[in-house]
Amino acid sequence: MNRRITIQAQELSFSYEDEPVFANTSFSIGAGEMVALIGPNGSGKTTLLRILLGLLQPNAGQVVIDNRRLQAYDPKQLAKTVAYVSQQTGLNFPLTALELVSLGRFPHGSRLSFSSEDSLAVRRALEATHSLHLSERTFTTLSGGEQQKVLIARALAQSASILLLDEPTVHLDLFHQLQILSALKRQCVEQQITVLTVLHDVNLISLFADKALLLGSGQLRACGPVAEVINETNIKELLGVDMKAAEDPETGLRFFIPRDPFRSRIDQT
Repeated sequence: MNRRITIQAQELSFSYEDEPVFANTSFSIGAGEMVALIGPNGSGKTTLLRILLGLLQPNAGQVVIDNRRLQAYDPKQLAKTVAYVSQQTGLNFPLTALELVSLGRFPHGSRLSFSSEDSLAVRRALEATHSLHLSERTFTTLSGGEQQKVLIARALAQSASILLLDEPTVHLDLFHQLQILSALKRQCVEQQITVLTVLHDVNLISLFADKALLLGSGQLRACGPVAEVINETNIKELLGVDMKAAEDPETGLRFFIPRDPFRSRIDQT
């Protein structure tokens, strides 16, 4: 199936002062794809998301969004196209969850009006993330997991065609991890939304993602369908964990089990 390309990274390189993060990184992502960004701590995952959002400028290369260079977008146009959820909330304002999610509609209207279309988008976003019951709660009184769901709802309310998510399952228990990832996958399938998300759990990646991008040692180590990229060799080389692949005989789904959970990169050095 040929998909319309929504994100293109062309020969991206980035350094913090004299410390290189990654170099000559290229990949493309199609509409409706859910793509997992995986790599060890410090491999540049968050940095890459911030470059794709225009918050950081690469030392070399360029980003193309929907066949337009990233620099061609003004802030409002970009906000209508790309939504972002960071690792940290950083929000201490006494807003209700409903008020916070409503901020996602700012690129589509004015500060003086809130249309019925805006209200519907906000409600649907809260429903999609199973957060509607939190609407009247003050954001700062919510648990970390509840806050995360509300922030994802704000991104969905933005009605952007691309979602960039930095560890969207942080603070969530297993049930709510599956719930949120299922909701995001549904957006990909039903609305052809493109999702690029940082995830650490290789089993969740195997369950939900279409493709995976593996970052490590200053380069893009692999990029392609999850079934090809997430394997025993890549997991061991990239994450330093020796895992065994197994298949669920009922569903045919593949999952990974640590051969020895106490044997890690630290033990090998």
